[in-house]
Amino acid sequence: MDSIQTNLPLLLDELILVLPHVMTGEAPMPPSPAAGMECHTGHRLDVVIKALGGIREVVVLEILRLKGCVADASLAEACREARLFFDVKVANYCLHFVAAQEAEIALHASQLKDANERLMAASEISRAAAHSRVQLLQGVTHELRNSLQSVLLNATSLVEGPRDPGVNEVMDRLAMNGTHLQRLLDRLQSYAPLLAGESPAQSDRVNLDAFLEALEQRHRALARTTQTRLTCQRTSGPATITTDLKKLNAIADNLVTNAIRAAQTGVVQVEVSGDGAEGVLLKVSDNGNGISVVEARQMFCVMHHAPASHFPGLRLGLLATRHLAHLLGGEITFESEVGKGASFGVTLPNLSARH
Repeated sequence: MDSIQTNLPLLLDELILVLPHVMTGEAPMPPSPAAGMECHTGHRLDVVIKALGGIREVVVLEILRLKGCVADASLAEACREARLFFDVKVANYCLHFVAAQEAEIALHASQLKDANERLMAASEISRAAAHSRVQLLQGVTHELRNSLQSVLLNATSLVEGPRDPGVNEVMDRLAMNGTHLQRLLDRLQSYAPLLAGESPAQSDRVNLDAFLEALEQRHRALARTTQTRLTCQRTSGPATITTDLKKLNAIADNLVTNAIRAAQTGVVQVEVSGDGAEGVLLKVSDNGNGISVVEARQMFCVMHHAPASHFPGLRLGLLATRHLAHLLGGEITFESEVGKGASFGVTLPNLSARH
């Protein structure tokens, strides 16, 4: 009896080493002192239980061969202990097997959750981009309609009206609206690939200091013409980000141009800072007249144009800027107070931080 209790665990350890390879047809590995009941998730649980049950019965039969050499009571006790030993091992194996399966299911569930979150985020970006594209198209149509209507009205009054000194004023209006229409058509041509959805996002590694230096150089002439002081600097955050440089330049150019025209002999500041998760905030501020409460409420409305607006030129630029920000997975916001200027901020994610 003592010999059985001492040697049975050792026998089982050797059998466990052989068991997985018996089921897979592989050559068994040399025995290890630390060998134990390791759970193999690649094996079917019912096959392992059946194999261990078969080994149990073989051990019991070997014990029963001692009949006549030991007392019947001791032999029965040995058989009971052998069966109990194997039953406990089977139960432990089942527990480990279930734990391993739960861990694998949890891993797959986590992966599915992460994939679903990415899909939802991509869907939100797609919906926002589609919505802003529709508004951009509506804005283009609205601006063209207004300019053409003004040109037609002035042309009609010039042709049908009497030839008086007011003709010069009408001619000036025609020239002004013609220029406005030409600018709008030029802007529309530059945005044509964007509106047609033919401008896929690029993943460029952008050095933000170099980006700001190039931005300042592009707008230095306009700032000098309007006697506006333009400064560009990076105050915090990553030195480089992965984004679409072409779209980022278009966003910055629109905001800086609007700010310089609004400031007029004032100051325009461009600042890039960190925005969490290695993203950045592009902020363009001016000390111009600011934006009224009424205009602020309608800032991104397509069919709105306020007299003496903070942006007396094309409203298409702001709509395009918001659309570009949405395409990059970002958003545009602004703050303003009448008489104290305005500040526009664009949050942009770092594409490399998403992978």
